[in-house]
Amino acid sequence: MLKYKKYMYLLFLPIITALVFAPFSVCAEETVKDKIAKNYKETKDICPVVKKFIKEAIDAKEVVMASIQLGHDACLVIRCAIEAEGNFERIIAGALAGGATADVCSRCMIEAGVDPVKARQVLETASPTMGPGLSQIDIDMPGHARGGGFVSPHSFE
Repeated sequence: MLKYKKYMYLLFLPIITALVFAPFSVCAEETVKDKIAKNYKETKDICPVVKKFIKEAIDAKEVVMASIQLGHDACLVIRCAIEAEGNFERIIAGALAGGATADVCSRCMIEAGVDPVKARQVLETASPTMGPGLSQIDIDMPGHARGGGFVSPHSFE
């Protein structure tokens, strides 16, 4: 036993090294949300931050979702991501995951210059609650007759 005692430190050296340096490796890895918050503090404008990270090939879904979760305007974030030429499906998936609604996403895409047909297709594929073949809603006047006439409470059945 005494013969091997001087080599015992070789067994424990890797374990001690791992225990000492493990907290530093966890702290060194920043999340997308942390990076966005840090860059936003420097620039005070979310649009250049979103564009920068999308152009650096960081996933558009993660960038948009983190930006919206940090409290930035969903429409501004979506428009900036589209201007940075991010993937439409990933942008909208990130916006929906970040808390934006489908109607806000569609309005923002159209304001950013996306073709309305393309916007609808993207929303149908990105949103699990919206399926293909959405039907148009028809709104009729009470009484089932169009044009003229009077409105009677009797026709509200």
